[in-house]
Amino acid sequence: MGDDPAGPDRKIADRVRILEFQVDQLRRELERLEKRHAEAIYSVAWHFGAPVRIVERAIRKLLAKTPEPSALAGVAAASAAPATRAAPAKRLLVDVTAIVAHDDKTGIQRVVRQVVRALYAERDLGVTPVAVRLQDGKLWTCEAYVAVETGRAQSAADRPLEIETGDRLLMLDNSWKDFAAFASAFAEVRAKRGAIVSCLYDLIPQLYKGASIGDVPEVHLAWLKAALVESDGIIAISRTVAEELCAYVEAQDLPHRAGLQVGWFHCGSDVAPAGAGEPSAAIRAAFSGAKAFLLVGTLEPRKGHAVALAAFDALWRGGADVRLVFIGRRGWHVDAVIDNMTSHPEFGRRLFWFDAAGDVDLGYAYDHCAAALAPSYAEGFGLPIAEAAWRGKPALCSDIPVFREIGGEGALYFRVNDAEALAQLVRDFLAGRATADPARVVRPTWREAGLRIVDVVVRDKWMRARP
Repeated sequence: MGDDPAGPDRKIADRVRILEFQVDQLRRELERLEKRHAEAIYSVAWHFGAPVRIVERAIRKLLAKTPEPSALAGVAAASAAPATRAAPAKRLLVDVTAIVAHDDKTGIQRVVRQVVRALYAERDLGVTPVAVRLQDGKLWTCEAYVAVETGRAQSAADRPLEIETGDRLLMLDNSWKDFAAFASAFAEVRAKRGAIVSCLYDLIPQLYKGASIGDVPEVHLAWLKAALVESDGIIAISRTVAEELCAYVEAQDLPHRAGLQVGWFHCGSDVAPAGAGEPSAAIRAAFSGAKAFLLVGTLEPRKGHAVALAAFDALWRGGADVRLVFIGRRGWHVDAVIDNMTSHPEFGRRLFWFDAAGDVDLGYAYDHCAAALAPSYAEGFGLPIAEAAWRGKPALCSDIPVFREIGGEGALYFRVNDAEALAQLVRDFLAGRATADPARVVRPTWREAGLRIVDVVVRDKWMRARP
């Protein structure tokens, strides 16, 4: 199952490997453009090179001054945190503004859907969940949206919401570009001795700027700075992200609300149960025959599709009869990877890519794979590890902190961005030399995720507080 990550020297080595990976990714993308779009080379080179240079500067700083693994020493322990000044809560208001306007089927919106369903399905929460959206600076109920998500008859028309004493407003949906529009709603909540809690899905745009696209790092940072000042609490989707936030606020000396609480929950991992529908013929065909390894996630550089493809290319050259299945929509900066995949001799034979798969197809894939793959170098949670474990399947993961948090002793690990290490782990797994018990993976249901959110946001079971 692999040793736990070593100290600062190991962290430096892994960051250097990530930089090398990004430079190699740049080279591959530029080679592709040179063949097909020569006129775009210089503009694209800047687009790729800028974030790589940012990462390179960060690596140089890291090599010059090795920080402690955790910068949390200056953060007050939860027992020393000041008690919340909010009144007792009777309602949990859950922002669903973005998903009501347009469901883009993103990872964040998947969390929003599942949490809303879980909260409304629970009969004894101790508080009343109310899905809300922002309209003209005021919060409205979302009766129509709730009816669709829960399967209930719509009980009333959407209407302006009157804020009540002690209301907790959970900013669960993506409000990166619209956070300032909630100012008057925040003021109303505070006037009624309520509290505002923002959800943090990851810090990747700040910690790994080269993994983002366009102005995402700037937009995310503007949102983060506003959320730190406006929120009474920040709830992250893993303890790792919560600790990264505390360390980042400390290191950057970011302004924040006095006594800012920081907590976390784990996403649910229960996907569609067997018998919930019929999978597509293409999915069934991909998992018939040789043992198949499954990688679920949007195609983008940090997800490690190139690492997986290189590892399995080595396995095929060595005579291994295995399949590699990608499920995930096309993302950014992966043209070269997709070209390599779709032009590969094994594509359609032992290499497959499905850019659209519903819960039934996904459930079938997990049920019929030999193991899941998680070769990312940065994540906020690691949902495929938990989803695979829910279906009794192990995961082969990059050795990064959040995967250790989720996978624990129930997953197998290989060195980040090391295709040969992954190939060897697959060989060991197939030969029975590497084993793991998926039952030891963190794998909550969405119901448990919802209950945990209520415990943190309503019952103040926070991890710690900023002074």
